[in-house]
Amino acid sequence: MREAIFSPLDHVDLAEKTYQVLKDRILKRDLSPGERVSVDEVARALGVSRTPVNEALKRLAGEGLIDILPRRGTFVSQLTAHEVNELFDVRLMIELYSVQTIFARGKVRELLQQVRESMERMRRATHPQGYSDYMGFMDADRELHLQLVTMAGNEYLARLYRELPVHVFVARAHFLNNVEDARQALEEHDAVLHAFERGQMEEVTQTLRTHITTVKSRILELLEARGGQL
Repeated sequence: MREAIFSPLDHVDLAEKTYQVLKDRILKRDLSPGERVSVDEVARALGVSRTPVNEALKRLAGEGLIDILPRRGTFVSQLTAHEVNELFDVRLMIELYSVQTIFARGKVRELLQQVRESMERMRRATHPQGYSDYMGFMDADRELHLQLVTMAGNEYLARLYRELPVHVFVARAHFLNNVEDARQALEEHDAVLHAFERGQMEEVTQTLRTHITTVKSRILELLEARGGQL
């Protein structure tokens, strides 16, 4: 593993900071899928003890970003085409259910007010030629979709959904230049929100399904071209 991608941390909230650094390196692909993660090397590079590193790795394992294999070691998780396909299908089912529930409970206006800032953050993270802050865009994107699911009022589904975007995020971030450009991403989100504004549930369902399945299909195509594993 390459220690040069890390720099020492100050000694405040070490477990949380270690977790954030490791997660950031995984999402940005500084730590590659399948790469072995040495607790001692990470601890030495960050200037911390083994304890916060172990805690961070266990937390990341719970999110599916790290595989801790007894007697073999700790590795950055890999996603297969099959797993990506299933994750996007589950995401689609949850979001479509949420749309139906929001309309049934008369919460469309409340949702539109809640997601306004997330959408503005997405716009600020783009420019005419592409993304000015892709990670910021993705954070706002994830927040917007989570707000949609949360508005449905089913906390169990919301908890389940919170576990999914990390994996979907990894897949999308890895294929940034091939999967979706900034203009397309904004247009697809605008289409969903405009359908909400018009009070057209069927149109919301159609535009949301198109948005999610289009990204999934492109990722699966690229995965197949790369041997079926991310």
